[in-house]
Amino acid sequence: MIHRIFSLPRTVRAAAGAALLAFGATQAQATEAPAHSAVTHVSGGRYGDVAVTRPIGGMRGFTVLFSAGDHWNADDQTRADALAHHGALVVGVDKERYATNLAAVKNETCHKLYSDAEALSHQLERQEASSQYFAPIAIGTGEGALIAQRMLSQAPANTMAGAVSLDPAAKLDPRFAPCPADPTLSRGKGLPGFFEQGVTTVANATKAPATTASGAAPRTFAANVSDADKLAALAAPHLHLAAENEEDVSDLPLVELPAAHPTDMLAVVISGDGGWRDLDKTIAEALQKQGISVIGWDALRYFWSEKSPAQTSHDLARVINTYASRWHAKHIALVGYSFGADVMPFAYNRLPDALRAKVSYMSLLGFAPDADFQIRVVGWLGMPASDKALKVQPELAKVPPSIVQCVYGADEKDTLCPALANTGIDLVKTNGSHHFDGDYSALAAKIIEGWKREIAARG
Repeated sequence: MIHRIFSLPRTVRAAAGAALLAFGATQAQATEAPAHSAVTHVSGGRYGDVAVTRPIGGMRGFTVLFSAGDHWNADDQTRADALAHHGALVVGVDKERYATNLAAVKNETCHKLYSDAEALSHQLERQEASSQYFAPIAIGTGEGALIAQRMLSQAPANTMAGAVSLDPAAKLDPRFAPCPADPTLSRGKGLPGFFEQGVTTVANATKAPATTASGAAPRTFAANVSDADKLAALAAPHLHLAAENEEDVSDLPLVELPAAHPTDMLAVVISGDGGWRDLDKTIAEALQKQGISVIGWDALRYFWSEKSPAQTSHDLARVINTYASRWHAKHIALVGYSFGADVMPFAYNRLPDALRAKVSYMSLLGFAPDADFQIRVVGWLGMPASDKALKVQPELAKVPPSIVQCVYGADEKDTLCPALANTGIDLVKTNGSHHFDGDYSALAAKIIEGWKREIAARG
């Protein structure tokens, strides 16, 4: 099962894989001390060699901290230690080395800066054995603050948790050349994550600080406060664990998209292993515009720790019960993309009979022959399914074929859809490969068309 969810350059993916191996090999060299964070040095892809500072106590966030000057030094490590004391795993980036490596890339006219942080977050958090996935927080002062801001402004939704900017510089080194945000992806309103900005006051300052990119005034700090304390104060409120509560669905990584003019239709959309960010998010919003209320389910966060088919189905039942009641829905569709599609038949088949009866449609996009129930780093690097993966075709055979739609790209290699011909399942072939040539509105229309046809057939 190959889930190509990133638009990362091949060099980034390869370097990220090397970073995982290097981190595992060098982690044992770290020296634990009661008053200090454990620091290792690993290869960080296009960042080059990075200083990884492990959190004090339990991990509560993943941060990328850019050096204040050209090169990483002892003062930068002091800043990293302050963040680690609040539970952050900190990747320390030498700014000059990063700029040099970007300038050496010959096949890019601009750079997706967020992708370097995202690749390392996946690799290092899996090595850290974190039970929860934390999207990266970019942090910097001076020019590093500008890098952090640009990373957040160009990132797809739900890719970065946010950015922390302290005393941003006036201009950015042209070697960083950040790409604009992808216009084909829906990102919602404003920035795709929190933005905290701080400025240091000057003794004779009379001019009030300008508002930040989020519309709020930046936080001001006295000149005698250390940069380490300033950054910790800005970042600490965003370093926390997700609440868990079995009494409702607040413990699940869900995104509510109620329709402005709702019908009696509800779609539960489980994302690919990249999380709630591009194809799945954009299709869900297209469904929402057509009067269909949607619950988005972030597979990256939910399956970061291993789930069983029974646990997945149990949680799916909680979601259906909660939102069918809350939004007065009679007809339920289950939509899955890639990783989310692969696990969907297992979850459906284990629902209670009464809930299965409410599910009138199942649309499987980028459906593969095997299903893993835990996010795998090597899966992002193009490796096949794990030894623990379950075959999906026997499970799909238990689902009424009339309710199933299987969507695949003409150039897609790892798809089960063509093998389902003449089974009664609705096969939809599109242009392109695993991202279906980017025509997400057309995909949403196909889902609605098939779903409404099945509802009508049921009377």
